[in-house]
Amino acid sequence: MTDFDTLLKASFAEAHDEPADDGFSVQVGRAVARRETELKLRGAAYTVGMTAAAAAIAYGAYAVASAYGQDLLASAGLEIARAHGALSSAPSVSQPFQTALQSLGAGMAQILLVTAALAGGAVAYRAAQQD
Repeated sequence: MTDFDTLLKASFAEAHDEPADDGFSVQVGRAVARRETELKLRGAAYTVGMTAAAAAIAYGAYAVASAYGQDLLASAGLEIARAHGALSSAPSVSQPFQTALQSLGAGMAQILLVTAALAGGAVAYRAAQQD
């Protein structure tokens, strides 16, 4: 620093105890408060909008479920009954290949579910042992 810079700083330090503000801090505080209020209102509007959208989707899903729900439940019940029949009955001599394939197909889903459950249990056990 030069001597002039030092003299200049010393002169202004003696002339003013605090730097001139001229209401700048108050204006900044008001601007920040206004921005925060706007953000709160925007967040509330977003929440109301998302709630209205979720209600509209739920109402539409209810309309679709009420129109097609009975048919879906009826066909699901028939498929479950067919799978249960294929699992509970022994293969027929008159239709050996068809019944065997049905039994194998219905039993394969249960085999895969049990295998997946065992694999998931092994992973969970391993994760618990590492902690």
